[in-house]
Amino acid sequence: MSDGKMESPHPPFRPTPEQSAVIDAEPDARLLVVAGPGTGKTQVAAMRLVHLLRAGLQPSQILVLSFSRSAVATLTARIAALDLRDESIVEDLRHLAIRTFDSWAFRLLRQAGASVSELLANSHDTNIELATQQLAGGHASQALDRLSAIRHVIVDEFQDLPGVRADMVIELLAALTVEPQRRVGFTVLGDPAQSIFQFSVTQESHTARMRDPWDVLKERLGKDLRQISMIRNHRSTEELARIAAALREILQSSNVDPMRKLEAVRGYLDRLPSKDPETKIGPELLDSLPQGSLAVLTRTNGEALMVAKMIYGTTVESPSIPVLLRIVGTTRTAPAWIGQLLSRFKPSSISRSTFDSIYANALKSSGDGAAGATQMPARDVAWQRLARASGGSDDSSSIDVDALRERLGWPDAFPDDQGIEQPTICITTIHQAKGMEFRNVALLEPRPREDTDEPDDPIEEANVGFVAVTRASHQLGRIPASCINRAPSKWSFSSRRDRLVGWGTLTKVQMGLQDDILPESFVDTDVHGSIQAVEAAQMALLLNAAGWRGRKVILKRADSAAGSGRYRDIRYDIHLQSGNEAGQLLGRMSANVTWDLLDLLWDRGLAMPSTIYNLRIADVVTLGKSGDLEGAVADPWSTSRIWLGVSLWGTGDFKTWKRKHG
Repeated sequence: MSDGKMESPHPPFRPTPEQSAVIDAEPDARLLVVAGPGTGKTQVAAMRLVHLLRAGLQPSQILVLSFSRSAVATLTARIAALDLRDESIVEDLRHLAIRTFDSWAFRLLRQAGASVSELLANSHDTNIELATQQLAGGHASQALDRLSAIRHVIVDEFQDLPGVRADMVIELLAALTVEPQRRVGFTVLGDPAQSIFQFSVTQESHTARMRDPWDVLKERLGKDLRQISMIRNHRSTEELARIAAALREILQSSNVDPMRKLEAVRGYLDRLPSKDPETKIGPELLDSLPQGSLAVLTRTNGEALMVAKMIYGTTVESPSIPVLLRIVGTTRTAPAWIGQLLSRFKPSSISRSTFDSIYANALKSSGDGAAGATQMPARDVAWQRLARASGGSDDSSSIDVDALRERLGWPDAFPDDQGIEQPTICITTIHQAKGMEFRNVALLEPRPREDTDEPDDPIEEANVGFVAVTRASHQLGRIPASCINRAPSKWSFSSRRDRLVGWGTLTKVQMGLQDDILPESFVDTDVHGSIQAVEAAQMALLLNAAGWRGRKVILKRADSAAGSGRYRDIRYDIHLQSGNEAGQLLGRMSANVTWDLLDLLWDRGLAMPSTIYNLRIADVVTLGKSGDLEGAVADPWSTSRIWLGVSLWGTGDFKTWKRKHG
């Protein structure tokens, strides 16, 4: 089951000869597996892990790397669904390290001594480059000492690793296999026909189309490499599987020029059933859903954001049907149940017996309703997840709360809490949909280009279309570009932050990015006015952790900032929207929002808005602070340094007008 799929359990798995060749290969085998869409790649990877464990490898000797959090969640769920009779293997599977490339690089650098604040301030690509230097440079021996236990590496979605990620993986595999007496195996899975990230890399580096990472890997490690192809589609309907196979054959043919490949994909997309181009999409889509999950796939983050806003409509409340928006820039958060458990806990460590009491008291004091709202796991599961997140093991006798607090913002601290609720509708880009599958898919047509130039990279453009087509297992359709309002586009600010921005009757600015919200503001008595108001806000967050996902908020200029007369001192408070007015105060936006608004508006002679509308709560989350606290944070939060807050998504919409002076 994937992030976007809500289907019946998988039928019994009976591997084909090609799948068996991958699953049953020896642990020291070095495999390059060409796995087309629907060919059972995730199931094969899961069964390959089972075979490695049965062959005698320990969980600590296996490293699994995947492209995205959704792909990691998909593999984790597939492993959990395996019908295994061997309890020892089931237990070993629970201890496997399955990581995204970004989070694995983060952990490697942390082990090398880099600070958390430095790494979180870096881009993912910067951290990947630093990790590659650790593996290939003068510190390689130190890095390899920390990786000396590894005996097998599984790499998923390798075709989408041009640039720094491909460099890191190739250096990792080369470093691990350089010593003949230390035989390390690997299983690299992917599909060159689904390579859709080449152009984004060449744009950023201003270079020609980069070498295919498959070719580089074969060149570096080809002597011991064995290639196996899995191309039969077991997932889709017969018609969709036939079309995917035909398109894939065209895309992989060396006798068809790039533009002909692109024309073949476009020709198929143009024949898909289409929504009425004169009708805008809206909340009524929630009332006419096909059976099973639906993904709306777009080409840009701005389009995905606009689709989500139009489906949510003008209603203040959360929709009754689960909707997931997944775009670049959304912040990674710690689940709310941690705050429910630990926001009033003051010691620096928790023993197992103490934790049992904390768990019981948390349920008693907040009630079963709060436990359901925060999706509190069972007591033993909660202990296990906290122990792992703090750097301990499942059988730890205590949890280091200081270490846990520091790791709340780590990229993969709580992988089991990612996407607990399976959405009925998932709205995302084609690129973000990699590794996901859905029963039904609707493709948003790209808005026509204003020029008549051919695409910069027709091969990648064709591959993008192929990936979009192969996300569906049953039904595939399209939504004309005219069915949505003009989407915001990326705007680069002098702060070096990128936000989606749209101009019109209302100015639209994306908000809710990393560091857009002041963590301490949710428990700051100067912000809320009293400790009683803080208590009320924290309890409201606790009791409504699930129900407020998707609920509208309003940003209001804080009165306390108005006195200085300096625009850079303006801050915006986050209020729950009540009707058309600002209701309960929750927290405060950071200076980042103020500075980027000034950057956008000041030189145009425009005033800073007093009220900003149409942002929504992405989730109620746990926040923590390891360093010095800012503001007037009272006990128990000034001691526990853990509390509840919100993450936001959307564009903040506001009217603009000319400044009177200044």
